[in-house]
Order: sequence, then structure tokens, then C-alpha cells
Amino acid sequence: MTQAPTAEDLLARVRARDADALGELYDGLAPGLLGMLLRILGDRGAAEEILDEVFLSLWNEAPEPARHRASVAARLAIRARNAATRQARSRRMARPPGRGDCDSPPMSLACLPQPDEIAALEERRELLKKVMKQLPAAQREALDLAVFDGYTEVEIAEKLGETLGRTKTALRAALRFLRHRLRAVLGTWAANI
Repeated sequence: MTQAPTAEDLLARVRARDADALGELYDGLAPGLLGMLLRILGDRGAAEEILDEVFLSLWNEAPEPARHRASVAARLAIRARNAATRQARSRRMARPPGRGDCDSPPMSLACLPQPDEIAALEERRELLKKVMKQLPAAQREALDLAVFDGYTEVEIAEKLGETLGRTKTALRAALRFLRHRLRAVLGTWAANI
């Protein structure tokens, strides 16, 4: 019995212009990516369009393996998320005046895990879910709005009916907690979380 090819094996075939390999990658990764995109955008048509663009860019660019330490799934997830949050943010900015302060700079998410950390986290998804559940509801909701919906701190404060200072404090506390717990998640398979 032969073992199913990994995403990295399929990417190597995509680099060699194997359209079937791209189809296999799409079949394996698209459902999860589409779910994430739907959550961010709330619009199936827009989500499918971004999903197609992500896989088309993979076909056109097919990055060399040495350039990336993260898995194929992690790189595609990051690319899809970035495109979706840009689109969600531009939609919010296109709203008529009086619908929130969209002129403020976006929150810096430099504290979030890097692509290589995300790749390691893919294998520890259940542990990460436990860590997220440990966050207080207000912090988890604010972080969700920042990470998955692309809201700025000002927009999050407005949406949650909190002061900007309280929102910034909640986000910083959530990120600090995640960074601390991330070490445990990345450090062991059986982290006591």
C-alpha cells in the first residue's frame, strides 16, 4: 500500500507544473481555508474568489522549499487570511461616514505566532484550542476580532462598547498570555495546559 503524498510532495509536483498535484492540494486544503475565509468575510462568493486567487498564485509562484520553513498549509492559510482581512478592512472603510473611525492605523499584530510557529501549531491544534478557552471571554472576543476579522483597536473598542484603553489592555493581556502558553504548546506534545 502506498502512502498518500504530503502537501510538500504535492507542492514539488506543482513546481514541475503538474496540474493534478494542484488539484490534490486544493481538495485537501480548500475546505479548511474556505471555512476560515467565510468566518472573516461572511460572504461565500468573496471567500471563494480569494480561495481561487490563493491557489492560482500558488500555481504561478510555486515557492522554492528552501525559502520557507512553514508548511504549505500554514503559508496558504496566512496568505488567505491576509487577503481576507484586507478585503474586510477595505469594506469597512468604504462605509459611509459615522460608522466608526476607520482612519486609525491598524493594530500591530507582531506578537502573534510567526509562520514557522504556526506550522508547529498545526500539529498541536487541540492544545491551542484549550489555551484559547482559558482566555477570559472579553480578551478572547477582542483577539478574535483582531485576528479573524481584521478590526483595528479603535474598531474593536467601538464594536465591544469599551474604551480604547480597556481594549488595548485586553488585547495586550491576551497576547501576553498566548505567548507564554505558546512556549508550552510548542515545547511538548503533552503540555499541561
